Amino acid sequence: MVTKDEAVTAAENFLKNVAYPDRVDSVVMLPDTANNFPYAWTVRFDFQEHIDTGEFALAPFSSLIVVPHDGSPAHFAPTYPPPAEYLALQAAGNWPPK
Repeated sequence: MVTKDEAVTAAENFLKNVAYPDRVDSVVMLPDTANNFPYAWTVRFDFQEHIDTGEFALAPFSSLIVVPHDGSPAHFAPTYPPPAEYLALQAAGNWPPK
């Protein structure tokens, strides 16, 4: 089982090494937003430019990272279905939908 701190670290590593290697200094993790679900942790992040300006265009398109408990790679949550539903489908073994 992945701890909250491990989930935040895994999400940060994913963002800085895979998703946004060109924006390493811009990624701001939001560890207080971490939520534990049966399948995975979810962790949110933001970009410093968005935090500083509030400009919507500078926010990440998707700010939710999923860190599975089984050690699978961290990844972005899909934009649909809603995160809780996606995680329930994953936990039940019903993702992707058939």
